[in-house]
Amino acid sequence: MNGVDKAANRAQETKSVAGTEKPETAEFQPSPGAAGESLDEILVNFVMPSIPEPAILRRSVPILQHFVTHMVPDLEGGEQLKTLARTLMEDEIERHRDLLGRMQRGIEI
Repeated sequence: MNGVDKAANRAQETKSVAGTEKPETAEFQPSPGAAGESLDEILVNFVMPSIPEPAILRRSVPILQHFVTHMVPDLEGGEQLKTLARTLMEDEIERHRDLLGRMQRGIEI
């Protein structure tokens, strides 16, 4: 058998009982909005997305602080829930401040 015959036999063997072919290799399928972008660009955009409206971050910090100060103390569910909510919101506030600082220093986000 030559190489063509072997390839044809393998192709026939990969068919399932229902008659559909099994995929031989996994392929990267870019999303429709990613036309023309390389895999590296897609990964960078996923890890460090651009922020079209940075004012959202500026407004979110006071909102989160309001919740930590006024809403969390009134939560029902015990002290453990209050501590968890406070910690999560304070961490988010720090992330927003860090991101705003990086943006103000001109680091591309």
